[in-house]
Amino acid sequence: MDREILEFLSATGAIEPQPTDETYSSFRAIFRRSNYFILRAAPPKPNKFLIVKISRSKRPFWGIGKDFLDPLNKFEQINYFLVLLVSGKEGWVFSREEVNANIRSQKWKLREADNNYKINWPLPDANSFTSPKTFLKRVGDVST
Repeated sequence: MDREILEFLSATGAIEPQPTDETYSSFRAIFRRSNYFILRAAPPKPNKFLIVKISRSKRPFWGIGKDFLDPLNKFEQINYFLVLLVSGKEGWVFSREEVNANIRSQKWKLREADNNYKINWPLPDANSFTSPKTFLKRVGDVST
């Protein structure tokens, strides 16, 4: 796993699903790399599902597969966030609703050659975070 993603996980408390978790078996077949995580919430709040991507380019860009998003979007009860990192501490975060709005508006265009939505910088400041604490506030975990 990428060093920056490990740093992000450590700072936010997000964890990889365990083989005994229902989530693990459901999504291990979909995701080839370990880039999905669980941010556990204090009951009665639901856990949050995170898809974490990293870009190391001077002009950041990311891709997210249509084949990964379609199964997630079939389940209304899955509360997911797409996290686009530029380091282990900063990046952008988009809710399920924001991800789908960006796709519908074609801000994130589908590249048919690899069936990935292309996400290019610049991204909205409203979705940015510059620390793990800011990230947790953005996803509604204000207990930290």
